[in-house]
Amino acid sequence: MSQFRRIDNRKEWQELLNKVLFKTFFHNLEWEDFLENNFKWLKFEHYLYGDEVLLSLARYKVFGKERLISHPFCEYGGPLPLKKDIDGRRFREGLYLNFKDFFRISFHPQIPAYFKNLALKEPDSSRDTYFIENINQKTEENIFSSFRKTLRHSINKAQTQNLEIKKCGDKEELKYFYNLYLKTTKRHKTIPYPFSFFQYFLDSQNSEIILAKSEDKIIAGSVFLFYDKFIHYFLNASDEIHRDKKANYLILWDQIKKHLRGSYQVFDFGGTGRGSALEVFKRGWGTRRYPIFELKNFSENKLKKSKLRNIFGLLPSFLIKKVGSYLLKYKL
Repeated sequence: MSQFRRIDNRKEWQELLNKVLFKTFFHNLEWEDFLENNFKWLKFEHYLYGDEVLLSLARYKVFGKERLISHPFCEYGGPLPLKKDIDGRRFREGLYLNFKDFFRISFHPQIPAYFKNLALKEPDSSRDTYFIENINQKTEENIFSSFRKTLRHSINKAQTQNLEIKKCGDKEELKYFYNLYLKTTKRHKTIPYPFSFFQYFLDSQNSEIILAKSEDKIIAGSVFLFYDKFIHYFLNASDEIHRDKKANYLILWDQIKKHLRGSYQVFDFGGTGRGSALEVFKRGWGTRRYPIFELKNFSENKLKKSKLRNIFGLLPSFLIKKVGSYLLKYKL
């Protein structure tokens, strides 16, 4: 059985990354260096399985126990294929044999196609993602007619609100959007990412922050990531006061229209917990559901269901900024 060989040489790892058949926005050394600089409690490790698969894992400690995750702050981790028709059964057995620390590996829906006999089934997934596929072959009318009726009504309403849809242009706009994001995460009682994440997305050539403005005031925004054939709808924020303007609907529709007949084939609405309200929203866009499969050897922490979330939602924004970066490890 092939073993997982750890690779500590950056040049060797980069050369291997350049050869993979598929990788996401997050699978690069620049992003991993950025995370290690932001979170001193996190450190990446790189592995090669035979000559077939790359696996990037982040090591961190929570509740006194070492854990490995691929890939943190990303809905999809590895593995990354170097070849087609990888023996999935042997790879899966090798994971449990080689990694004794607690690990969790999420699979991008594109990845299982490179494996045979991986035997991933619905019990291996509690989250789904939703794709609009073949946008490079569809017209605006094709796409719009596939939307749920209530969604079409919301988009039509947003188009009457005199909203300006634009790319985030500078740090001042970014700060305003980030404050909206903090308020949004507080409403949903989730731990926010630090401002540095958004600065990274603003500076990257493979991401966009799209804003909606009403009377020159930012009322909503979304982060989109670009890789391979995918446009990934990653983060969203909105002003609760202007909720009736449906600005986020218009941002999404504008982004979809912009890339029709272009080089990208799939619009990815991102991971969603099964049975959530967001699931209903994402289904409305005429999407196809794909499970996000996971392999892991430990039980999830209960922070998402804990009463601590209610307390977190009551904290003032300045305190959330201070403690959020530390608490993110409990969100992984």
